[in-house]
Amino acid sequence: MVITYAITTAILSIVIFIGIEFNVELDHFTQDPVTVMDAPFYLGFFSHFGILFWCGTAILCFYTRIILRNTSTNSEHLKFMLYSGLITSLLLFDDLFLLHESVFPEFLNMNKGTVYVVYVNIILLYLLFFRNEILESEYVILIIASALIAVSQFVDMLPMPLPEDSFLEDAVKLFGIVTWFIYYARYCFQKTEAVFAEAEKSTSR
Repeated sequence: MVITYAITTAILSIVIFIGIEFNVELDHFTQDPVTVMDAPFYLGFFSHFGILFWCGTAILCFYTRIILRNTSTNSEHLKFMLYSGLITSLLLFDDLFLLHESVFPEFLNMNKGTVYVVYVNIILLYLLFFRNEILESEYVILIIASALIAVSQFVDMLPMPLPEDSFLEDAVKLFGIVTWFIYYARYCFQKTEAVFAEAEKSTSR
């Protein structure tokens, strides 16, 4: 409790400092965007839904690693779950705070293209390092998820004649995020089930 409250207090203190330093109203940090903008409740529905799935995936990876770390689970499985959780968290925070669209370009003077290159290299290194682990899993699901997310980014860069072009992009992206969740949920379930089945066999002997 002390550690949790200390971290929360530290975050609130940083927010107060930023608000005072940059003359930003504090309730803009604490209230929901819909409330601040006096917008309809369904604003950003797809985005919020996708963020929930990003978050669910990250939690699954981290939590499965925690419950399996003291078992006979292969260390590569544990590393894969850890870095999968970190990669998913990166995508989660990017989606939640619009890092590549607003934060990096506007506040850190980083070109969007540069940010994309950095992200792609991080993901390529992840895929390269864990290629054996991925190939032994249901990797087709991960390929579909990655392809859908990549297509959504490609659609975002195309000049679409339709006024609802962003809907198409976000719809494809949502399918990609949900598929991403399915891959890691199945992976975590299979590893957990295998360990528990082995433990049950050992107990019955």
